[in-house]
Amino acid sequence: MTNSDPSDAVIGIPRMRQRLRLGVSFRELNVLIAFVVLCAFFWWRNPGVFVKPSNLAVIMRFIATFGILGIGEILVIITGGIDLSVGSMTALTGVIAAWLMMKGAFGIASFGVVPAILIVLILAALVGLWHGFFVTKVGVPPFIITLGTWLMASGASAYLTRGYPVVFPSGHPFLVLGQGEVRSIPIMFIVLIVVALITAFVLNLTTLGRHIYAVGGNLEAARVSGVNVDRVRLFCYAASGVMAGITGILLASRLGQGTPVVGSAYELWAIAATVIGGTSLFGGEGTVLGAILGAAIMGVMQNGMVLMNVSSYVQNIVLGVVLVVAVVYDTLRRRGRE
Repeated sequence: MTNSDPSDAVIGIPRMRQRLRLGVSFRELNVLIAFVVLCAFFWWRNPGVFVKPSNLAVIMRFIATFGILGIGEILVIITGGIDLSVGSMTALTGVIAAWLMMKGAFGIASFGVVPAILIVLILAALVGLWHGFFVTKVGVPPFIITLGTWLMASGASAYLTRGYPVVFPSGHPFLVLGQGEVRSIPIMFIVLIVVALITAFVLNLTTLGRHIYAVGGNLEAARVSGVNVDRVRLFCYAASGVMAGITGILLASRLGQGTPVVGSAYELWAIAATVIGGTSLFGGEGTVLGAILGAAIMGVMQNGMVLMNVSSYVQNIVLGVVLVVAVVYDTLRRRGRE
């Protein structure tokens, strides 16, 4: 007799179904088609501008920003939670990274790029563990605890800088992360690909990944089957915090400064990317590829509307409509299955 993971029974699908997540599901195929159609439309409207390398680099940096945040969100949303702190955490981690490198701390005049990045990522992970602790041990709803952190992180970033950005000098080695390119591909986008591959490996090819889907599918059934539910949820919130930290570091490098005004409404954009990409807000369903495709659709839509001189107010309306349609579709699809 062979041993099987208890989470396989909880999810109610054979191991072959787990392997299918490595491919493109029907839902993701629809999203991919929508992305291709959007690209074709905006290329048709602006053929000389849309496909220029400089414009494609802008789109890729947008996708990297919200793709990384979206990957953190899907880990939390699959387990039935939500993380509303990623926007303000993006600002706070960027400010702290710039502060450590330019002003120093702990009696050290200034930190090198690598030590500063490591400190920021550890801090971001601890904030995620903070969320996980209150959700799993205290029973605080994820919406409340992450909303509280959103307020605290926003205030902390403004307090540290007194509202003024911490600016990097021209030519600082840290700026390569956000502004550098490798054969016209932004380093930010390369970071997204690396993060996506690691996360996809964890979700699809490890026991932890099966447990994450099991917890989202049926939390109590997963607990009865022997899954350490609290540990799984702690991991997901910590990972979401790290994703926000990575995004904050990349944006600080891209802008050449750590500023408290960055990250406004980023949590909404990240959640929108995951929902458009097929992640169910009810939990138990979502993929890394879907989150990236969702971010890509939003990036192409925003860029294309800018090229068409569409008002920023109308852009928000259009993106809001797309999000509502995606949520309604997900709700109806789930109701139909049930």
